[in-house]
Amino acid sequence: MKTKPFITFTFLLLTWATMHSQNKFYDYHDRNPEGKVHILYMAGGSWHDHLAVASILRKFLEVRHDYYITYSEDFRIFTRPLDQYDIIIMNGMPTEMEADEFEGFSNAVKEGMPVLGLHSATAALKKDDAHKSNYTDLIGADFGKHPPIYTIPVSIVNQDHPIVKNIGDFEIYDEMYFYKEKREDSTVLIEAEHEGVITPIAWIRSYGKGTVFYTSLGHGVGAATNKYFQQLVLNALIYLTENE
Repeated sequence: MKTKPFITFTFLLLTWATMHSQNKFYDYHDRNPEGKVHILYMAGGSWHDHLAVASILRKFLEVRHDYYITYSEDFRIFTRPLDQYDIIIMNGMPTEMEADEFEGFSNAVKEGMPVLGLHSATAALKKDDAHKSNYTDLIGADFGKHPPIYTIPVSIVNQDHPIVKNIGDFEIYDEMYFYKEKREDSTVLIEAEHEGVITPIAWIRSYGKGTVFYTSLGHGVGAATNKYFQQLVLNALIYLTENE
Protein backbone atom coordinates (compact mmCIF):
# COMPACT_ATOMS: atom_id res chain seq x y z
CA MET A 1 0.00 0.00 0.00
CA LYS A 2 1.17 3.55 -0.79
CA THR A 3 -1.08 5.30 1.69
CA LYS A 4 1.61 5.95 4.29
CA PRO A 5 4.01 7.89 1.98
CA PHE A 6 1.04 9.90 0.70
CA ILE A 7 -0.03 10.77 4.25
CA THR A 8 3.54 11.73 5.12
CA PHE A 9 3.83 13.97 2.06
CA THR A 10 0.47 15.59 2.78
CA PHE A 11 1.47 16.23 6.40
CA LEU A 12 4.76 17.83 5.36
CA LEU A 13 2.99 19.96 2.76
CA LEU A 14 0.42 21.18 5.29
CA THR A 15 3.18 21.87 7.83
CA TRP A 16 5.12 23.95 5.31
CA ALA A 17 1.98 25.85 4.28
CA THR A 18 1.09 26.56 7.90
CA MET A 19 4.58 27.79 8.75
CA HIS A 20 4.68 29.91 5.62
CA SER A 21 1.36 31.55 6.41
CA GLN A 22 2.42 32.18 10.01
CA ASN A 23 5.69 33.77 8.88
CA LYS A 24 3.70 36.27 6.85
CA PHE A 25 2.15 37.64 10.02
CA TYR A 26 4.60 36.84 12.82
CA ASP A 27 8.13 37.04 11.43
CA TYR A 28 10.23 40.08 10.61
CA HIS A 29 11.51 40.02 7.05
CA ASP A 30 13.29 42.48 4.81
CA ARG A 31 13.54 44.88 7.72
CA ASN A 32 14.68 48.22 6.29
CA PRO A 33 13.09 51.67 6.13
CA GLU A 34 13.23 52.07 2.35
CA GLY A 35 9.81 52.85 0.94
CA LYS A 36 8.16 52.68 4.37
CA VAL A 37 6.87 55.22 6.86
CA HIS A 38 9.76 55.61 9.30
CA ILE A 39 8.64 56.06 12.92
CA LEU A 40 10.89 57.43 15.65
CA TYR A 41 9.49 55.78 18.79
CA MET A 42 10.61 57.65 21.92
CA ALA A 43 10.09 56.03 25.31
CA GLY A 44 11.69 55.48 28.69
CA GLY A 45 11.14 56.58 32.26
CA SER A 46 9.58 54.98 35.31
CA TRP A 47 6.31 53.23 36.19
CA HIS A 48 5.73 51.64 32.78
CA ASP A 49 7.05 48.69 30.80
CA HIS A 50 7.73 50.79 27.74
CA LEU A 51 9.76 48.09 26.04
CA ALA A 52 6.92 45.56 26.23
CA VAL A 53 4.40 48.00 24.78
CA ALA A 54 6.83 49.08 22.05
CA SER A 55 7.56 45.46 21.17
CA ILE A 56 3.86 44.68 20.68
CA LEU A 57 3.26 47.79 18.60
CA ARG A 58 6.42 47.19 16.58
CA LYS A 59 5.28 43.71 15.60
CA PHE A 60 1.79 44.99 14.79
CA LEU A 61 3.07 47.88 12.68
CA GLU A 62 6.10 46.28 11.02
CA VAL A 63 4.84 42.75 10.38
CA ARG A 64 1.14 43.30 9.76
CA HIS A 65 1.55 46.76 8.23
CA ASP A 66 4.21 48.54 6.23
CA TYR A 67 6.00 50.66 8.84
CA TYR A 68 9.56 50.81 10.13
CA ILE A 69 10.33 51.72 13.75
CA THR A 70 13.46 53.12 15.33
CA TYR A 71 13.15 52.84 19.12
CA SER A 72 15.11 55.11 21.46
CA GLU A 73 15.19 56.26 25.08
CA ASP A 74 17.96 58.75 24.39
CA PHE A 75 16.47 62.21 23.99
CA ARG A 76 19.76 63.52 22.68
CA ILE A 77 18.44 62.26 19.37
CA PHE A 78 16.40 65.47 19.22
CA THR A 79 19.61 67.50 18.98
CA ARG A 80 20.37 65.89 15.62
CA PRO A 81 18.55 66.24 12.26
CA LEU A 82 15.26 64.32 12.19
CA ASP A 83 14.74 64.41 8.43
CA GLN A 84 14.95 60.62 8.09
CA TYR A 85 11.82 60.16 10.20
CA ASP A 86 8.25 60.66 9.02
CA ILE A 87 6.57 60.79 12.45
CA ILE A 88 7.42 60.67 16.15
CA ILE A 89 5.64 58.38 18.59
CA MET A 90 6.08 59.82 22.08
CA ASN A 91 5.46 57.36 24.90
CA GLY A 92 8.17 58.30 27.34
CA MET A 93 8.15 60.23 30.58
CA PRO A 94 11.60 61.74 31.04
CA THR A 95 11.75 63.89 34.14
CA GLU A 96 13.57 66.61 32.24
CA MET A 97 14.93 67.62 28.86
CA GLU A 98 17.98 69.68 28.16
CA ALA A 99 17.30 72.96 26.40
CA ASP A 100 18.68 71.76 23.07
CA GLU A 101 16.71 68.48 23.31
CA PHE A 102 13.37 70.19 23.81
CA GLU A 103 14.22 72.85 21.24
CA GLY A 104 15.01 70.19 18.63
CA PHE A 105 11.78 68.31 19.37
CA SER A 106 9.62 71.43 19.54
CA ASN A 107 11.07 73.01 16.39
CA ALA A 108 10.63 69.81 14.40
CA VAL A 109 6.93 69.74 15.29
CA LYS A 110 6.48 73.44 14.63
CA GLU A 111 7.93 72.87 11.16
CA GLY A 112 5.49 70.06 10.42
CA MET A 113 6.72 66.84 12.03
CA PRO A 114 3.59 64.95 13.21
CA VAL A 115 3.47 63.46 16.70
CA LEU A 116 1.49 60.50 18.01
CA GLY A 117 1.47 60.68 21.81
CA LEU A 118 0.67 57.62 23.90
CA HIS A 119 -0.25 57.24 27.56
CA SER A 120 2.73 58.42 29.61
CA ALA A 121 3.57 61.26 27.23
CA THR A 122 1.42 63.67 29.27
CA ALA A 123 3.36 62.70 32.42
CA ALA A 124 6.73 63.73 30.99
CA LEU A 125 8.85 66.45 32.61
CA LYS A 126 8.74 67.54 36.25
CA LYS A 127 6.50 70.48 37.09
CA ASP A 128 9.53 72.70 37.68
CA ASP A 129 11.19 71.82 34.38
CA ALA A 130 11.82 74.97 32.37
CA HIS A 131 10.07 73.49 29.33
CA LYS A 132 7.03 72.04 31.11
CA SER A 133 4.52 74.69 30.01
CA ASN A 134 5.67 74.64 26.39
CA TYR A 135 5.64 70.85 26.39
CA THR A 136 2.04 70.91 27.67
CA ASP A 137 1.19 73.29 24.82
CA LEU A 138 2.58 70.69 22.42
CA ILE A 139 1.00 67.53 23.82
CA GLY A 140 -2.22 69.13 25.08
CA ALA A 141 -2.39 68.30 28.80
CA ASP A 142 -0.47 67.65 31.99
CA PHE A 143 -1.19 64.37 33.81
CA GLY A 144 -2.65 64.66 37.29
CA LYS A 145 -3.93 61.30 38.59
CA HIS A 146 -5.61 58.03 37.72
CA PRO A 147 -7.82 55.52 39.56
CA PRO A 148 -6.63 51.90 39.87
CA ILE A 149 -6.39 50.14 36.52
CA TYR A 150 -9.61 48.46 35.43
CA THR A 151 -11.67 47.68 32.33
CA ILE A 152 -12.70 51.09 31.03
CA PRO A 153 -15.68 51.67 28.72
CA VAL A 154 -14.74 54.49 26.35
CA SER A 155 -17.01 56.50 24.05
CA ILE A 156 -16.32 57.95 20.63
CA VAL A 157 -17.48 61.57 20.64
CA ASN A 158 -16.43 62.66 17.14
CA GLN A 159 -17.47 59.72 14.96
CA ASP A 160 -16.90 61.59 11.69
CA HIS A 161 -13.17 62.08 12.27
CA PRO A 162 -11.01 59.73 10.16
CA ILE A 163 -9.03 58.54 13.19
CA VAL A 164 -12.10 57.02 14.85
CA LYS A 165 -14.58 56.58 11.99
CA ASN A 166 -14.21 52.77 11.92
CA ILE A 167 -14.04 52.36 15.71
CA GLY A 168 -17.16 52.20 17.83
CA ASP A 169 -17.37 52.49 21.61
CA PHE A 170 -15.19 49.82 23.22
CA GLU A 171 -13.72 48.53 26.48
CA ILE A 172 -10.06 48.32 27.41
CA TYR A 173 -8.09 47.24 30.49
CA ASP A 174 -6.09 50.38 31.14
CA GLU A 175 -5.48 53.44 33.30
CA MET A 176 -7.86 56.37 32.99
CA TYR A 177 -5.99 59.65 33.15
CA PHE A 178 -7.24 62.85 34.72
CA TYR A 179 -5.30 66.06 34.21
CA LYS A 180 -4.04 68.94 36.31
CA GLU A 181 -4.12 71.11 33.23
CA LYS A 182 -5.63 70.79 29.73
CA ARG A 183 -5.35 72.96 26.66
CA GLU A 184 -8.88 73.79 25.55
CA ASP A 185 -8.05 74.17 21.84
CA SER A 186 -7.81 70.41 21.27
CA THR A 187 -10.47 68.47 19.38
CA VAL A 188 -11.58 65.60 21.62
CA LEU A 189 -12.24 62.31 19.81
CA ILE A 190 -12.74 59.85 22.69
CA GLU A 191 -13.78 60.27 26.31
CA ALA A 192 -14.65 58.18 29.38
CA GLU A 193 -16.40 58.64 32.71
CA HIS A 194 -15.35 57.62 36.20
CA GLU A 195 -17.48 58.28 39.29
CA GLY A 196 -19.47 60.91 37.45
CA VAL A 197 -16.48 62.78 36.03
CA ILE A 198 -15.80 62.78 32.29
CA THR A 199 -12.21 62.91 31.05
CA PRO A 200 -10.84 63.06 27.49
CA ILE A 201 -9.17 59.85 26.32
CA ALA A 202 -7.94 61.00 22.90
CA TRP A 203 -7.63 64.29 21.08
CA ILE A 204 -5.96 65.99 18.16
CA ARG A 205 -4.42 69.46 18.07
CA SER A 206 -2.11 71.73 16.13
CA TYR A 207 1.32 72.91 17.20
CA GLY A 208 2.84 75.31 14.71
CA LYS A 209 2.68 73.55 11.35
CA GLY A 210 2.59 70.15 13.03
CA THR A 211 -0.35 67.98 14.03
CA VAL A 212 -0.37 66.15 17.36
CA PHE A 213 -2.62 63.23 18.26
CA TYR A 214 -2.64 61.95 21.83
CA THR A 215 -4.40 59.11 23.62
CA SER A 216 -4.02 58.31 27.30
CA LEU A 217 -4.47 54.61 26.49
CA GLY A 218 -1.54 52.21 26.31
CA HIS A 219 -0.36 51.62 29.89
CA GLY A 220 0.76 48.03 29.48
CA VAL A 221 0.52 44.75 27.60
CA GLY A 222 -3.20 44.39 28.29
CA ALA A 223 -3.89 47.67 26.51
CA ALA A 224 -1.29 47.26 23.76
CA THR A 225 -2.82 43.95 22.65
CA ASN A 226 -6.35 45.36 22.56
CA LYS A 227 -7.54 45.31 18.92
CA TYR A 228 -9.36 48.63 19.24
CA PHE A 229 -6.29 50.33 20.66
CA GLN A 230 -4.16 48.95 17.85
CA GLN A 231 -6.68 50.15 15.27
CA LEU A 232 -6.68 53.58 16.90
CA VAL A 233 -2.89 53.79 16.66
CA LEU A 234 -2.95 52.63 13.05
CA ASN A 235 -5.67 55.12 12.10
CA ALA A 236 -3.75 57.94 13.77
CA LEU A 237 -0.54 57.01 11.93
CA ILE A 238 -2.33 56.97 8.59
CA TYR A 239 -4.05 60.29 9.27
CA LEU A 240 -0.95 62.06 10.57
CA THR A 241 1.41 60.91 7.84
CA GLU A 242 -1.01 61.41 4.96
CA ASN A 243 -2.16 64.86 6.09
CA GLU A 244 1.14 66.39 7.18
